Order: sequence, then structure tokens, then C-alpha cells
Amino acid sequence: MRQPWRIVSALICGLASVCTGTGDEPHTASERRIVIILAPPCGGAGTQSPNIVKALSIPHLDAGHMLREAADGGTPAGLEAKKVMDTGGLVPDSITNDVVANRLRQPDCADGFLLDGYPRNLNQSKSLDSILQHTGEAVTDVVLIEVPKPGLQECVLGRWGAPNGNTYNTRFIGARRPKSLPPDAKPVCDLDDLAHCNMFDDETGEPLTRRSDDNLKTLDKRLEAYHSQTEPILDRYQDVLIKVDGDKPEPAVWADIANSLGVDAALGLAADVPIVKRLVSPTTGLALIAVILLGAVIGIPIVMRPRGSDDDKYEALLVVT
Repeated sequence: MRQPWRIVSALICGLASVCTGTGDEPHTASERRIVIILAPPCGGAGTQSPNIVKALSIPHLDAGHMLREAADGGTPAGLEAKKVMDTGGLVPDSITNDVVANRLRQPDCADGFLLDGYPRNLNQSKSLDSILQHTGEAVTDVVLIEVPKPGLQECVLGRWGAPNGNTYNTRFIGARRPKSLPPDAKPVCDLDDLAHCNMFDDETGEPLTRRSDDNLKTLDKRLEAYHSQTEPILDRYQDVLIKVDGDKPEPAVWADIANSLGVDAALGLAADVPIVKRLVSPTTGLALIAVILLGAVIGIPIVMRPRGSDDDKYEALLVVT
């Protein structure tokens, strides 16, 4: 655990400036690191995936990107997928499985890969296991990020995305806030008025946008599909399943994931000490500092997070790093 005074110091600085089933084949020493990341809708898979791929030096294979790449590349499966996507339809599992199988054979996957958004159901899971069994391999790690529904609702209402797939959030404690967004600024980014945009991707500098389907009604539909289609695949990977609490500061979530994967958290993108990322009212500032100082005295690192939609109502969170 980090020294309490270092955590408290970082938090105070933050307040001053931010205030706010594998197959049956045996594993071998030379096998690839084959990781799946799962989370409910807006549960943090897009936030934590860059940390994992950076720490393990493996490619990030996002399901949507794989389908688009295959379509652009003109592969037989890709062309079939393009026909479906152009009509707004859902790409059948048979085509998706072929696209994934072809992608896993690419040279950049020689040391392993992270699958994000695949497998989404039992059929895709069985297909993936079958593909890996042909090379005597199996999934090595399944990272499951767990977030209660109130956290998912806050995430959906504050999520922004970049063209490269990176996601950010201006409300949810477990997600990344774009570095370009000033601490006290209202998030604004309209592609038709970039002169006033104050949010850009940390890596590419491209402007961020909101998804039109990021709303509470759509979230309920996605959650229903997640519970009925995706959660059942967990039984196939109990031996390699890693469960992580995603309803806490992003760096703390990453620290838990890194520890479970056996890698140094400093190798990821979220290696900084957790800092409160939400704006607070002046009447709450003194209370926050008092709680943080109390944590320093008793040796327990503490951060504060908003409770519900009222930013003047806070609850204390212990941060274990």
C-alpha cells in the first residue's frame, strides 16, 4: 500500500486544482496471454482496456473495430459483415466468429491479445474456445468489472467517445476524464462548432462526441441483453475469472486489475494516485478536506464521491492501492 501521506497529499493537491471454461488442453510456458474483458454497458471495459494492453504489450481487439477492419480489408467474412452493417442489421455470430478467427492469426497477436466486446454470448464463447483448442491454447484471464446500476446510469449520462474507440466520462468516478477538460468547465464538444470544444482524445487530439443512444432507456435494454446473453458465459471461465469492483476511482480499479493479472500497475495508463474528479460546491470543500486529513491521522486513505445526483451529498470511500 502506498504511504498514507502521499495519498493525502495528492488528494489535497487535487482539491486545490480540481475540487471536484477453458478447453481441456494443458497450458504451456510459451502460450499467448489471452485476455477477455467483460463489463455491463458503460461499466468500464473501454476505460480499462488501454491499461491492460499497455501493461501486457498486446493488441486491443475490439469487436466493432475488427468487423470494420475486415470490411475495409475486403476479406470474405468482412464483405459479408459490411452488407449487414450497411443495412443497420446485427452481424450474425457465424460471420463475427470468422472475422475474429482471422484476426487472431495476425502477427501482432503472437504474444497474446485482449478481446473487448467478444465473446458476447455462449455461441461466440464456444467458437472462441474451439479456435484456441486447435493451437492447444485456452483463455488465460477473464476480467469482469462489476458496477451497480446507479453507477452505470451516471456513466451513461456522462460518457464521451473518440473515433479511435477511447472513452471518457465527465460524471462517473470509475472512468477517465479527458485531460483537455478544465476542472471547472462544463463539457462542450460539437463537431459543427469545434472552436468552442473543450474535450479531445488524450492520445490523438481528436474531438470527443456523445452517442445518441447513451440514455437511460437504452441502458435498460442493454442491461437486459447483458444479463441474458453475456453473463451466462462466465460459467465457462470460472477457473480464470477475475472479479473487480468498478464503482471506485479509475486508478484504484486498475490497481486491482493489475494485481490480479500479475503486472505492475505503473505500466498502465492509470498509474496516478486516485483524485476526486467531480466538481464540489464551496460549502462542501471544507468538509472534504477535514475528512481527508482525518484519513491521514488514522492512516487510512479516503476519497469522497457524490451520492446520487446532488453534488452536495457525499459519501466516503476507502481507497486500497
